[in-house]
Amino acid sequence: MTTLPALSPALEDYLLAINSLADERQDVIAARLAERLQVTAASVSQTLERMSNQGLIAVSAQHRISLTEEGSAAADSICRRHRLTERFLTDLLHLDWAQAHTEAHRLEHAMSDLVQARLSEFMDHPQTCPHGAPIPGNFPAGGDAGWRPVSAMTVGDEIVIRRVTEMVEDDAELLRYCADKNLRPNVVATVREIGPDRVYILEVDGGPVAVSDRLSAHLFCEPVS
Repeated sequence: MTTLPALSPALEDYLLAINSLADERQDVIAARLAERLQVTAASVSQTLERMSNQGLIAVSAQHRISLTEEGSAAADSICRRHRLTERFLTDLLHLDWAQAHTEAHRLEHAMSDLVQARLSEFMDHPQTCPHGAPIPGNFPAGGDAGWRPVSAMTVGDEIVIRRVTEMVEDDAELLRYCADKNLRPNVVATVREIGPDRVYILEVDGGPVAVSDRLSAHLFCEPVS
């Protein structure tokens, strides 16, 4: 097994953010990182230069950011620790979605490879975090290839909700809305209406649930075959 270099918590947060934006199928650019991490443009610029010098990222002529092989391995490691911790906090300590996400950010940086391996084994190698995000090393490669945002669906489509993205996880109010309305992984829903303002009305558990334009882009699903 290749030993990854020790990284600061700040760099790990950047790796997690870059990986999350790519997972959401967004172009990863400095402005989006600044928004996601709630830091200044100058801070992002300095950190990206440092990450590039360390061989963790590549920046294209169009200013799009991608992870190198080394950066991708490091991002998978931090994502794995974060998502395993969330699963432990919800399934065994019974924290709610929002609490688990916040606490996982505090704990993930101190977790060793040994502890994360034992934690995964203890929980029988869960494939996703509570929010549906794949856990690297446990989730089948390419298993999320058929997942699409609700915003790509049309009226009448029957879907299975698969995950909420990191953007939703970082918004405690939006995350609690998803929990309250049962917009959770593996829940079956039907698209009943799409309003002129792109508000999706889903039928969930026999009742209507409004999904805003913003949320619909970050709520991933899979059509029922």
